[in-house]
Amino acid sequence: MTSGGPRPATAVPGGGRTFLRDALLAGPTTLLLACLVAVPLGLLVVRSVLGADGLSLQAYAQLGGTDLYVRLLGRSLSLATLVTIASCALAWPAGWAISRVAARHRPVLLGLTVLPYLTSTLLLIYAMLVLIAADGPLMTLLDAIGLAGSTSSILYTPSATAVMLVYQHLPVMIVVLYVASERIDDELLEAARSLGASRRAVFARIIVPLTAPSFLAGFALVFVPVAGSFVEAQILGGPDGLLLGNVIADQITRVDNPELASVLSLVLLTSIVGVLLALQALRTIVASVRARLRAPEVAGAAV
Repeated sequence: MTSGGPRPATAVPGGGRTFLRDALLAGPTTLLLACLVAVPLGLLVVRSVLGADGLSLQAYAQLGGTDLYVRLLGRSLSLATLVTIASCALAWPAGWAISRVAARHRPVLLGLTVLPYLTSTLLLIYAMLVLIAADGPLMTLLDAIGLAGSTSSILYTPSATAVMLVYQHLPVMIVVLYVASERIDDELLEAARSLGASRRAVFARIIVPLTAPSFLAGFALVFVPVAGSFVEAQILGGPDGLLLGNVIADQITRVDNPELASVLSLVLLTSIVGVLLALQALRTIVASVRARLRAPEVAGAAV
């Protein structure tokens, strides 16, 4: 006869050796992250309060003395959001299409997708400059079909920066969404259709929920570098395309004010982390709401 009380905990054979093995395997990666992430971040915080004469909060006072940096931060985050959303909208059909072609053709298509990553970023930027310049290939084509004049151009405007950033980060989003789409079995979709689900229902109830985590991963992979970008805006954006990253770069290379550059970098970093945390919280809320809405359906089906 057994009692209903809790069973005594039993030791896992070799638990100590397993922990030691895992610690040894994770040690190099942990050390690398500490050296390349934690230590520079700590030095950045120290540099933001350390002036030429010792401890100083002058950079923080300079930050609060004008709304210029706040406006540039808002412009950078807005541009990053716009570029990320546009990348998602353009990448999802491409990723889905690649995942549904014959398996032997997928490596070739993926190779063509990531081909821009084999080219220098500066070379891509200058290629875009030539492409969208007045009397360039794109404007000449648009003039031929009557959509725009050959002498008009979006070059040296914020729109040129946005187009370049979408083009530059689109391959990352395509690969991420391709991986998510490839995991969705065709038999699952066929089963849903055979049970009477419409294409819209299959998309909303199966495809979107299964690919949603990858959308968030792609959002982070695109949003973070775009929010801190500055080279694209410096070459293509013109005087009205200034971003916070440009100011940070200028404070280091031209103005020689590393304290203010450190403060602005911390502000930008904190804002990016805040956006990502808010997005994660929104995902949790949406998942909770969906679970509550589906609970009556599950209960009804069980009855």
